[in-house]
This record gives sequence, C-alpha cells and structure tokens, in this order.
Amino acid sequence: MSCESRAIDQLRESGVRLTPQRAMVLEAIYHSDGHLSVEEVHERVQQLSPYVDLSTVYRTVMFLKQQGVIGELRLDGQPVRYEAVRFGQEHHHVVCSSCGAMIDVASDDLETLSELLDTKYGFEVNLVHLTLVGQCPACRNDQSR
Repeated sequence: MSCESRAIDQLRESGVRLTPQRAMVLEAIYHSDGHLSVEEVHERVQQLSPYVDLSTVYRTVMFLKQQGVIGELRLDGQPVRYEAVRFGQEHHHVVCSSCGAMIDVASDDLETLSELLDTKYGFEVNLVHLTLVGQCPACRNDQSR
C-alpha cells in the first residue's frame, strides 16, 4: 500500500470526506520528491484542474496538515514548505544557514538526543518534526579558506 493510499485511508477512518481538491493536493505533495510551498502545490494542482484557486489550495493544505497527513517545514526568511508524511519513514531536517541545503535525518538518529534529554533533564521529548540549522560541509570548507 502506498503512503498516499495510507493517508487517504487515515482521512476516511477519521470520517473526513475526500473531496477532489483534497485528493489533488495530496497527489501533488505525495508525488513530489521535496518540500513544496503552497504556490508550488497550486501550480501542480492547476495542471490537473485549472479551476482550483490558490485560496482553496491553501485551505486544503492547512486542513491536511491538521489531519496529520502532511508535514510543515518553517525556515527563517523562506516560505513555509510542506511534505508528505510517509508512515514508517518519519524524519527530521538539518538545513545549511549559508546555502540552504537540506538533509533528511532519520528519527532513529536522534534517539541519543532524546535519551540524553530524558536522563539529564527528566524531559521527555516528542520528536515529531525537528529542524536543526547549521552549516553543511561545503560551506564550512569555503569559510575555512
């Protein structure tokens, strides 16, 4: 079963009606390899149906985010971006503050951080969606020259 099908099933199990607009927005996001702005989602939806306006796409994206089938990525100075929630493939992001390069980090790679916060501070974190900002190897090498 594809992740998109699982998202559709999750919506239906929640009693949510799958409108054509919701289906098109899900398709646009789930068939993307990256993180899309609402405008980019709108462009893709327009290829399927030129009559769907930007405000409909925006409302649909917000609704699907609330339903937990798409995720949100916020970076300073950039438009908010959205991505598919791929069940069983949850991840976080590291983003280069110099060039904007983005790397997906598996949730398992942050288990040590989670354990440290619990052990040292008694704080149990819920690592749902974390974005860490720093510098990629290429930018670090450029600055050391």
